[in-house]
Amino acid sequence: MDVPVLASAWDALVLQLSWMFTEPTARTWQQIALGWVLHRGPATVTGIFRTLGRWADRHWTVYQIPQARDYRATWSLDELSLRLLVHVIGPMIAQSGMVDPRSGKPVADLVIDDTTVGRYGRHVAHAGWFKDASAQGQGVKGTVIHWAHNWVVGAVTLRLPRWPLMRWVLPAVFALYRKRCDCDRSHPFRTRQELAAQMVRRVSRALPNVQWRVSADGQYATRDLVAGLPAGVNLVSRMRRDAAIYALPPTHRPAGRRGPNRKKGKRLPSPRTSAARRKKGWKKTTVLKQGRQVERLVLGVTCLWYHVCKDVPVRLVIVRDPAGRQEDDFCLCTDASVPDHQIVQRFYDRWAVEEAILEAKQQMGFESTRGWCSKTVNRQAPLAMVLLTLVKAWYARCAIEEPSLLPERTPWNPTKTRPSFLDMLSALREVLWTHRITHNSRSSARTHEILETLAYALFAAA
Repeated sequence: MDVPVLASAWDALVLQLSWMFTEPTARTWQQIALGWVLHRGPATVTGIFRTLGRWADRHWTVYQIPQARDYRATWSLDELSLRLLVHVIGPMIAQSGMVDPRSGKPVADLVIDDTTVGRYGRHVAHAGWFKDASAQGQGVKGTVIHWAHNWVVGAVTLRLPRWPLMRWVLPAVFALYRKRCDCDRSHPFRTRQELAAQMVRRVSRALPNVQWRVSADGQYATRDLVAGLPAGVNLVSRMRRDAAIYALPPTHRPAGRRGPNRKKGKRLPSPRTSAARRKKGWKKTTVLKQGRQVERLVLGVTCLWYHVCKDVPVRLVIVRDPAGRQEDDFCLCTDASVPDHQIVQRFYDRWAVEEAILEAKQQMGFESTRGWCSKTVNRQAPLAMVLLTLVKAWYARCAIEEPSLLPERTPWNPTKTRPSFLDMLSALREVLWTHRITHNSRSSARTHEILETLAYALFAAA
């Protein structure tokens, strides 16, 4: 393993995001990125400082600058997301090889979802009471209401030719949702759907030569998001089971009829009723769901969902489990020309952002930051997501050329071939710790002995 080359590859990725800072802040950012990745435990400034050791050549309070204690540091999260998209994620999209046949542009998916990040203390800026079915604690009917921040996260998902069985999920854009009582003239209230629409427009402007496709959960299938989509961008989401859908309007005006042309046809049965009544027209397809191939029956209908999409035709796809173990799903795409198989696959792929959020919480300290003032809250926690994307980008670039970075097969999992994020983080920690130790040690034999002894404690993080 060529440790200096692999460590330099990581430094190069971190350096791509350094140009938006002033020179002193850029140096601090590079050290924080190193300490954050190597540190095992809550993502605190003091923990990162102690992990850096002698590499932290400045006072410990200085390491709060990129996290906004110093108000002279004028960088913003939007600027950081822009550089992440252009210089880190953009080249990966080009490598994916997916091209839209109509426009000839590279294709990438933007998956949007929101999550709560539990906090403590009444004086934490922009915190509030939010529901989260996945949070821990006392709940009512499986739903926990806790004091937290609510982050809307947009992740770019793609597949790379050298990793055909993996879907890479790269968090790229972030927005903190504030309740109406926490807004003012300088920060007007915006719904989650409006924040998601802003994200899509921001991503489209950052990479205009990419054909973007958006996927989101059912709560984002609203007029706020659909109306805010840029030209040429379509949305795949979930349709309400009781949605009021209509047939397309007639193309010819009846003889003698006056007035404007009809904007919608006759009322159709609701998606739930259509799924129960229709016996013919179902087609069998095979899709990937959470890494496994599954068979599904699909029934597609082109219709109008006037309440959300006005008079723009949408494609409703009813998805049924042939075994009958799962309830029917109802997907929609705002572009009626998209094939049903692609709609179903994108609908299942949206789950990937949930996995990325869980990885950021469990491994990168997304939920363990300690900042409480407004600027710190808006900058500190998303750095965990940014570093998660950098770790994945580094691994995708280096692991193919260096087989020693691939996951180790164990007696309890002898056929493992696809690395988890924990495997990627472990490989990066091994490279960085090895580089730090061997760079400052004269006895290579003794160094290898120490590394073998401390390998699990320093690298595995599991």
